[in-house]
Amino acid sequence: MLKLLAASLLAASSPAVAMANDNPFGYSNDTGITKKGEYEVQQSVTMRSGLDQGSGFDRGYRGYDFQTQLEWGISDVDHLDFQVGETCLRSPAFKGFRFDGLNVEYKHLIRDGDKGGWGAAWVAALGYSQLDSSSGALRTEIRYAGRLLLQNEFGARRAWCYVTNLSAGLAHNAIETVGQVEWSQGIAYRPDDHWAYGVETVADGTWTRFRNFDNSSLRVGPTLAYKTGDVSVSLTYLWQLSGAPATDNGRNLADTCRSEGRLLLSFGF
Repeated sequence: MLKLLAASLLAASSPAVAMANDNPFGYSNDTGITKKGEYEVQQSVTMRSGLDQGSGFDRGYRGYDFQTQLEWGISDVDHLDFQVGETCLRSPAFKGFRFDGLNVEYKHLIRDGDKGGWGAAWVAALGYSQLDSSSGALRTEIRYAGRLLLQNEFGARRAWCYVTNLSAGLAHNAIETVGQVEWSQGIAYRPDDHWAYGVETVADGTWTRFRNFDNSSLRVGPTLAYKTGDVSVSLTYLWQLSGAPATDNGRNLADTCRSEGRLLLSFGF
């Protein structure tokens, strides 16, 4: 009895250990919240390849986007996310490494899916960018976005996970203001407590002031994730299936790369 009491007191006085990010997807965010007093650091590397910048399709075009983000739990249903981005390009217009910008996001949990059924959350985002990630040209752009996140875990052991995100926002620079809409979704299967594999899709469109159509694309590909303790890693690779205005066999390679892959590492503490 004394041993049990001592163990209980020790557990109560020990700080909580943050678990690894449970999201198996690289592009779609789940509804999970970093709880009050906890933090999570994420580092992602996205490699983009193949783009037409006006002189024909460039098979050798490469873009490497590095994003570091810190999630800070301010309550059990709210957290703040601070992001810093940098880009390395290999293109005809620019070759080198440049600072991209900053983003701040506020996330609020509407319904906790851990209690069964659908989970839901919304996100408000504000961002600053000084870099055109396609050409490497310097410019100033301010972005505002709102997102709705939905998640459902189902099946035996809740081994299946479905996540979908709907995002709408504005990007304003010295030349124009464009409206941006993105819909992403993914479904994954967890055969055990560590591994997950599945498929993810991302559809996006851009309109000048939400009135005149500019461009769109649809990308799809596999995802693989692993987690243990307070560390998780995911790898997602997407290929563009279609886009408009089409420049190459029904794909829009003037605005969206032919393919891209994202490696995401997360650490909770």
